[in-house]
Formats: sequence, structure tokens, C-alpha cells
Amino acid sequence: MSDTQVSTHNFKVVDGLSLSIDVSKPANAPHNGIVLLHFHGGFLVLGEKTTFPPHWLINACHARGWIYASPSYRLLPESTGLDILSDTLDAVDWVRRNISDRVIIAGSSAGGYLALATAAHPSCPKSLAVLSVYGMLDPAGERYTRPGQALVNPVEDLPTTLQEVDKASRDGHAIDGYPFPTTPAADQRHRWIRALHEGARYPDVLTRVPGLAEQIVEKGVSVVPEKFRPLFPASFGLKKDLAPTILVHGDADVLVEYEQSASVAERMSSAGIDVTLELVRDQGHGFDAKSFIDLDAGDGQGDDVVKNSLRRVITALEKACL
Repeated sequence: MSDTQVSTHNFKVVDGLSLSIDVSKPANAPHNGIVLLHFHGGFLVLGEKTTFPPHWLINACHARGWIYASPSYRLLPESTGLDILSDTLDAVDWVRRNISDRVIIAGSSAGGYLALATAAHPSCPKSLAVLSVYGMLDPAGERYTRPGQALVNPVEDLPTTLQEVDKASRDGHAIDGYPFPTTPAADQRHRWIRALHEGARYPDVLTRVPGLAEQIVEKGVSVVPEKFRPLFPASFGLKKDLAPTILVHGDADVLVEYEQSASVAERMSSAGIDVTLELVRDQGHGFDAKSFIDLDAGDGQGDDVVKNSLRRVITALEKACL
């Protein structure tokens, strides 16, 4: 929209970094209106606040007079999961203090995980809604705790790559963004992501507790120390008073399996949470960011499977915001 005001603000200074948030405010946004705060993806290891912008969501926000905001946050492995979660909580706090206290907490892929972890955190005021788009929601699940499951292709030298991750955890300097590589197979951080999957190290790197994933497999998620439980919202954060939650996932996703959302939706429903699971048929990871989608454009493609799914998501968000 040409009449949209775009601005960037620093919301936190930490580890020598100035974390910033991009705010996109349509001309029809009312005072103390709705803000959708969206956390970017990148498996918590790479990506920036401008990575694969969900145009369908941005456009839908603007058409409804909602403000769209996207913050940066520190990344693994140089920073811990608790560091990252403190950044997302501080981003919510900044939005509530400076724009509006009517907040939808959203995210895609790793950002979907962060949306759930942030909204479920005891210190986070209740949001209007939670939106996770193909979120990697359960770091205590089998995908992230049982080794030997390659992400697309096996890592050529897994032990050496895991040593690189460990060294970056110990000695690396914090960063709050890393451009998505144009050639992922040749990129070190992308290789780290594959190693974290294949070596089942996500719980360990999130918490800096060596062997935690193995302990979870052997003894169950109750072995997670109390201080780290906010990093496992699917296991410890699904309380009945969680805001209405919409989970969106393609059933052909090979990077973050559909079961991540389906399993969490089932647990949410059992906990009495108002949850909507939107299955998008025959779609893989990032399906919504592959083209410029405007759900309100009236382009005559009303029978499009993807658009119809995304329209149902927006309808669910509108209902939650009433």
C-alpha cells in the first residue's frame, strides 16, 4: 500500500547489538488498534526480520487497519534459547508500550515456535491470538531428540560440524540476523542446521545442557530443568488461558513435518485451548511465501486451495480479535 507508513525502531540493546523492529502502519490504522507481531524463520540459526516476508499476511493486516511489525532476535548457537526468548518477550513489551496492547503474536517456522513460546510464557500478557505458520513447535518431540534423521541430505562430516556448533556456542559473538544463503548447501550455518537435526542437538543447544535430548528420550520430558521449561511450550506451556491459537501447516512439508502442528493442536484441544488447525493440502515448507498473495484483491481465484486456506486463517484471526 502506497499510503503505508514504514519505520524502524530499536527496542533493545544487548550483547553489543541494537535489536530493531520494523513497523508497517496503514493509513487506516486506528489508535490502539491491532498489531500483528511476526517472528521470522530460519531454524533459529539464520534469517533476518525481512526473510521471506509473508505478503499474504502483511496485505491482510493492512486491509483491516492492523499494524504489521517484525523484530530481530539473537540467533543460535552463539546465544541461548533463553536469550532469544527474552528478546521476543521484550519485543512484545515494546509494542505494548509504544503502539498498542492489542497484539497478535505470530511467526513462521522457527518464528512459529517463538510465537508459541512467547505467548505461553508466564510473564507475557495475554495476546489477542497466536498464529504459527508451519512452526517447529515441539523441541522435545522425536524429530529433535532422536539422532539419525537427516534434514534433506545427511551431513558429510557430522562430528566435525557438531564440533563447530559447540565452538560457536562457547566462543562465538552474538548476532541478530544472517541473510538466508543463496546456495544453502555451501553455507556453514545451513550445515549447522542440518547437523542439529541429524545429531538431535536442538534441546542441548537451546539450553546449553549437554545430552539433554538423549535424557528426554530415555526418561521423558520431565527431565528438563525448571528454568528451561519455557523453551518447551508444547510440553509445559499449554494452559487453558492461552489465547486462541491458529496453526497452519502444509501436509507435504519435509523440513518441519505437519505432525508438529497436528500433535500440538491435539494437546491444545485436550487442554481446553481454542485452537484451529488449518491443513493445507499438497503444500510444503514456505508455501505461503513463494509468491505475492493478496487475499483481498478480488482476482477471481477464489477456488485456489492455498488462498482459501489462508482466508480461513484470517477469518479465525478476525474472530479472535472481536
